[in-house]
Amino acid sequence: MGFFDRFKKDKSDKKEDKKEKKIKEIPDVEIPEEELMLKDIAMNSKNRNERAVAANSITNQHVALDLAKNVTDRAIRLIAANKLEYEDLLWDAALNSNFYDVRSFAYERLGENNKSIAEIVMNRKKSEEVTKIFEKIEDENTLKDIAIGAKDKKYRKEALEKINDEEILTDLIFKAKDKDIRKNAVLKDSITNDETLQKIALTDSDSDVKIAAINKISDEEKLVEIAKEEENAKIRNLIFSKINNADLLKDIALNSSKSDVRLDLVKTIDDEDLLNEIAINDSDNIVRSEAVKKINDEDTLIKVAKSDSDRFVRQTAVNKISNSSVLVDIALNDDDPFVRSRAVSNPNLSSQEDFVNIAINTTHEDIAVEAMKNIDDESAYVKILHEAKLEIVRKDTLDNIDNLKVLVEIILANKDLEFSLKALNKINDEEILIKIYEQNVHEDISVRAVSKIKSQKVLTNILRTDDSWRVREACVKKIVSRKVLKDVSINDESEYVRNVAKNRL
Repeated sequence: MGFFDRFKKDKSDKKEDKKEKKIKEIPDVEIPEEELMLKDIAMNSKNRNERAVAANSITNQHVALDLAKNVTDRAIRLIAANKLEYEDLLWDAALNSNFYDVRSFAYERLGENNKSIAEIVMNRKKSEEVTKIFEKIEDENTLKDIAIGAKDKKYRKEALEKINDEEILTDLIFKAKDKDIRKNAVLKDSITNDETLQKIALTDSDSDVKIAAINKISDEEKLVEIAKEEENAKIRNLIFSKINNADLLKDIALNSSKSDVRLDLVKTIDDEDLLNEIAINDSDNIVRSEAVKKINDEDTLIKVAKSDSDRFVRQTAVNKISNSSVLVDIALNDDDPFVRSRAVSNPNLSSQEDFVNIAINTTHEDIAVEAMKNIDDESAYVKILHEAKLEIVRKDTLDNIDNLKVLVEIILANKDLEFSLKALNKINDEEILIKIYEQNVHEDISVRAVSKIKSQKVLTNILRTDDSWRVREACVKKIVSRKVLKDVSINDESEYVRNVAKNRL
């Protein structure tokens, strides 16, 4: 047999090459002391000739195997390998030696010429000598080993180009570490089996390899199974674009265990019924929220707004509700302040009556304030003043009430002195101020009323008749008559008031 005949395709060996060779466990044997001494010299002597002589003198094949597998000196390990005769020991060397030249030698001794050749091509850099060997290789199993394991990328690539057998290519795809080799193997015309392509798409670590496989799959159900598990959004969207069966897309949207998968699909579908179902039932709040953004069914929006456990989903639904009575209900009853606020700010809530209803019945000041921003009718504020559940809301109405009758009622009722004084501050009608003083509601109210009166006659009369030194002091501060002030500075029963009068003279 000529040298290059070793590289020709051996069809009879094709099936055998596909089987993984197994070696029998080599039993422990007792090694003669003399052989161990020779092994030590072959491995450790500093004199190369001594090492070679020792290796050549070894007769025990187990010692020779150990040297062939582990000695770094190429000449010594090949001398040792040449002593191997037992098939099991040759297989051990072929499969387990740390050096490709020993593995190649052992394979050749075993009659595994293709494997012997593969070891050479896989472990040497590209050269004219190795290329001549490589170009003669026709056996696709040998080419597969090269495509998987060759150190030189060019040999890996060229080996792949020469392989067309689908079974061999499939095995290569699942074993090769080089992602470019895996991708280009997938792209070969021989790879057509959808089941194989699905497995590649599900298990390969490289996105380009996965995409190459997905692009060749025609079975939409297999694409569905891939999409359900795929982590990469780009790949998921590619799959979605290849699926035309609406029922299959629905299956992904409802049944994928990955929320990211369902979310991506929600962004692409327009089936209102499916979106409604997702908005109500999906386990992930972001998926539900995205579905809500795309639906217009009022019943579904209301159901989500009133029952969803997530406040952000409820907010999204509230933004789209058009039923004003529902918005009022949510503004009054939702547990979350942001949801309540969204209900009040929804442009579909525009009736003054609704805003008044909210301001009166809410138990949350911030919602009442927000509602009152939309009220411009004074009578509505008066209604809130009288009926609001929250006292602080009732007080907040005062800035928007100028009706004198209402202001007087607040003052005379004097349920809250500070509130009454705030109402009094809004009155400048002298006649009304005098009447409020005459009602003697509270000393502080009397003092404040007097401080706003301008009539000198009225002030002088109050100064002479009122028993409260604080009220008289307020009069003194407003009176301009030096005669009256002098009289007070001499005759008022309160030293403090007398001193105030003196200071004004």
